[in-house]
Amino acid sequence: MNRDNGDMLLTSVTSYGGNVLWNLKPTSNRDEIRNAISSIAIDPSGKEMMCEAVGKSVAWHREYRRGGRRMMLILVTDESGDRQNNNEYLELAIGEAKSQDCRIYCLGRESVFGYPYAHMRWKHPQTGHVHWLPVDRGPETGFVEQLQTNGFHRRYDAFASGFGPYEQTRMARETGGIFFMLPTLESALVRAQGNLDERRYELEAMRAYRPDLRARIEVFADRDRYPLRTLIWKVVSDLDPHNNKAARSVEVRLEFAIDLPSFVRQARENQQKAKLLIGYFGWAQKLLEEGRKLRDQEPEPRWQGNYDIILAQTVAYQARLYEYGVALEEFIKSPKTAPLTKAPNLHLVHWDAHTVKKTRSDESLPYIEKSIELFQTVIDNHPGTPWAARAKWELARGFGVDFVPDYDRPYTKPTGPLIPVP
Repeated sequence: MNRDNGDMLLTSVTSYGGNVLWNLKPTSNRDEIRNAISSIAIDPSGKEMMCEAVGKSVAWHREYRRGGRRMMLILVTDESGDRQNNNEYLELAIGEAKSQDCRIYCLGRESVFGYPYAHMRWKHPQTGHVHWLPVDRGPETGFVEQLQTNGFHRRYDAFASGFGPYEQTRMARETGGIFFMLPTLESALVRAQGNLDERRYELEAMRAYRPDLRARIEVFADRDRYPLRTLIWKVVSDLDPHNNKAARSVEVRLEFAIDLPSFVRQARENQQKAKLLIGYFGWAQKLLEEGRKLRDQEPEPRWQGNYDIILAQTVAYQARLYEYGVALEEFIKSPKTAPLTKAPNLHLVHWDAHTVKKTRSDESLPYIEKSIELFQTVIDNHPGTPWAARAKWELARGFGVDFVPDYDRPYTKPTGPLIPVP
């Protein structure tokens, strides 16, 4: 702002969490503006009513438009907002902004590739235990277009999409504003294995893979025109661990008890779950292979890439789950051992199942070979994009499974009231 402009340029401050607050009425006083921003309190609700806040903020300032003033809204956030609230208020917020000729500029984070959440590491100040806290950080599209599972359980990676979250980029585009992506890496962010998500994609290659930023209702209506998209959405939905009906069937345990009787009980239960899950992925593979002609008819590279990577994953995940079952069986027959304590003050808490390069069975080899071929096809056909990077990441994971001892510090009983996990 320029002091010489007097009151020509006015700035107001609003904030949101579980509620929307008007922190400062329009003013040209820079000190008041700075103080209003710095004094915004941390909201304890854990909610981010972003789209509702945008719509209300614009509506609150209608009277300032009557004097011929122009309006713009600058949204600064590190989350993509509460999903239910976004679904309810996104189009209302855009409509309100358009009615006031208000451009929306967003300063936000890169969306997670095909996934609604990222996770932040948080160490409890009293117990010392590390928690992975979910934050809304995507997806880049109106509906998820990628598998929500890594083959064993729901995704915990923050694999970069190359684009901003759908709601933020749509609001900016529809109102003539701009989405600005914050460039800094977040040290507490749980990233993909090997930090392969930290690279940057090729700009020219990404142009053909831009997400569809039309209203969700328009995107949904296209299902009848493009049957491949319906097929992919069905596979993604049926294998979604966030779907309460599917969660118990599409996740297996990766942490096992250190006492053998408990380990055996957990292993037998999860071997059965793995067997069922192999069947689900086999069903998805068959469905996708039968829809190959639909892939060839699909005009958008983004959806071709979605088909290619998901087909490869359904084959690879069958191999890993089979190796998981074999690894459990071998552990039962010949249990591994590990020291109960380690310096400086660590105790063995459980056995962790990790993916490794070495495999244990011949039965999984045809699936491994086929998935490697399919992943390589993704890399060759979609270079410089998240699809190729995701395929490389999947290959780097390995197809075998082994168990490693996991150690943690003893539980420290707090001296005062326990601070709740955010």
